[in-house]
Amino acid sequence: MDTFPKCSVCHQEFTLKGPVPYLLPCLHAVCETCVTSAAGGVISCSTCQREVNLTDTSLQKDAVRQKEIFHLTVKHRPTELLCTHEDDGNQAACWCQECEEFLCEYCQNMHSSFKLSRNHAVHNFGDITPQNLEIETNCSIHKRYPLDLFDKSCDMCICSMCRRGEHADHEVGYLDEAAEGVTQRIEQHGKDLSALLSRQQTHLQSIRQDTQLTNRTQDRFRKTIEHTFRSLRSQLDQREKELLIDLESQTRETKTTLHALEASCEEHHARCTDISGYIRKCLLYASKSVLLQLETTVEGMTRTCLETASPETHDVPEAVFNTNGLSKLKSDMSGFGNITTLKEDSEGGTPEDKQTQTDDDYLADLEQKHEMELAKLKSTIALDNERTEQLQQLTDKLNADANNMKLMLAEKEQSCQVASENIHHLQTFLIDFPTEGCVHLLKTGVADRRMVLHCLHLKYDKDRANLDKVHINTEGDLVNRKSDTRPAGKGRLKKYHGTCSTVPLPRAGCPQYWEMKSRVSLDKTAPEDLLILQVGVCQEEQRDLGHLIGGRPGSYCMNIAHCTKHGGICRETRKEWECVLHQPDTLPNTAGASHTLHYGVVYDDARKKIVFIDVKENKVISTSDNVDSSQPLWPMFGVYNPHLLTVSMTLLVGSDINMTEEKKAMIVKAL
Repeated sequence: MDTFPKCSVCHQEFTLKGPVPYLLPCLHAVCETCVTSAAGGVISCSTCQREVNLTDTSLQKDAVRQKEIFHLTVKHRPTELLCTHEDDGNQAACWCQECEEFLCEYCQNMHSSFKLSRNHAVHNFGDITPQNLEIETNCSIHKRYPLDLFDKSCDMCICSMCRRGEHADHEVGYLDEAAEGVTQRIEQHGKDLSALLSRQQTHLQSIRQDTQLTNRTQDRFRKTIEHTFRSLRSQLDQREKELLIDLESQTRETKTTLHALEASCEEHHARCTDISGYIRKCLLYASKSVLLQLETTVEGMTRTCLETASPETHDVPEAVFNTNGLSKLKSDMSGFGNITTLKEDSEGGTPEDKQTQTDDDYLADLEQKHEMELAKLKSTIALDNERTEQLQQLTDKLNADANNMKLMLAEKEQSCQVASENIHHLQTFLIDFPTEGCVHLLKTGVADRRMVLHCLHLKYDKDRANLDKVHINTEGDLVNRKSDTRPAGKGRLKKYHGTCSTVPLPRAGCPQYWEMKSRVSLDKTAPEDLLILQVGVCQEEQRDLGHLIGGRPGSYCMNIAHCTKHGGICRETRKEWECVLHQPDTLPNTAGASHTLHYGVVYDDARKKIVFIDVKENKVISTSDNVDSSQPLWPMFGVYNPHLLTVSMTLLVGSDINMTEEKKAMIVKAL
């Protein structure tokens, strides 16, 4: 997980709803609480030990870190975000960039249905990046005009109306061009710091290598001294101790020097790393106006780092142990052995005297030779300087490319991690699905159980069918004719004109779906209140209280019947006692007319919804919310009035259902 920024005074993590971060001149952040409670009006940054007098310095809100905190919260702590549109306490699922509001699934559907907001840029939490957090800011004076110009004289962003007013005589350019120039300059500051960090890293590595070399030299000399004095132990015990003490003293001094150099270099390296990191955040999160505000501060801190950089060279004397004249020293034990540092011989050799220093010809030739060598040396130096500059530019470019490659690899690794987690989540919540039926993903790549549609493997319960009114034929269809072959037995439905499923609907935590295709033939014109068919669900005790289940607690159904209100055959949906919808002219009321009706039912126990769908017309008929799922619900199928019409209802389940992308989208919108 990415690290949330912390206050440089109280060290508390910034949160989206916590104290606002303010930007210190050293580019570190301090929370609003520490700013308002600063003792004596002075803030001391614990990261760089720099003190800021608030009476002399006006702090601005850290817009870069505010966006960083917003992005990290959405990325890693989305469960903390609640819907701000209705303040209903629902879990937020997306962010409207233009309204600057968090929306739950319900508010998102409403938001997309309003004409005023249907074209707004709404981002799911998983799709939010630092780039789409950029919000176009309008002028505080001329509300409808965006801030798309930059007044160089006033050093501020203005709109086109401001340009015609009090800024008419000022030097004004486009905001994009001004921001692009600042971006390039800040990028150059980042490159300069990257080059300095690279050199400092090399210097630190050199110091550590010299420290290791000093340790190895110490170990090597220790063994040499011990080996030498082993043969002279009786005479050299005391001298050995003196030399070892001398060795320890000189080694300690050398290591102390190296440690001091290392600590100084690491401190400056850490300071440069902080500033370089903030520059990267600026380029990632800062808006154009914030970039313009930060340029001076970033440039000042970059110049300070470049000017106060510690030397990148150091001189470490090398120690040697001299054993020359060992045989002589055996007789002179008291002065044998010493630890010295190896110094470069400063005495150069003396050129051979040709005894011709008064010869004019020789001097002229020698002078000409020296001039030629000097010119050649100058040319070589110039060429070396040019190559050094080219190598430095190439190194800077390679470092920049390496940094970009690291960022790309990090983003790719993060994307792979998210994909792996999604796959893991899908495997986790798909593993306990029943083997019967068929499973479809309503939204590709969304690892959410509520986005998995389970096409159930339902069956008509032949043992409960009311054989006095209906029967199930050899093709497995429910027909509105009583059975002539099987008498009604124990456990069968007595009052309901139909049957139920063999088992109730499972509480799977995901949408469940089944379909019915009914063939209807009218033998005569349907009279008033004629009931043709019914599909729906109800609780167990409501299954056989009457010839249908509508108008009872815990029941939800759709009826096809003749309606006195519209004077034709209507489609009616009911939620318990309440009539939800009437749709007239479902099929023509003409003797001899034949029609095929194809409906689907979605039951979502997690969202507590039931949806009725017209498959042929590819549209949602009605949606019932707040479904009572405290008890298991049973699918019900009814067919009626055999003396006036013929109904044959086929149950489509599992893989027999043609699940198209259009049908998935319709179900998602309804839920």
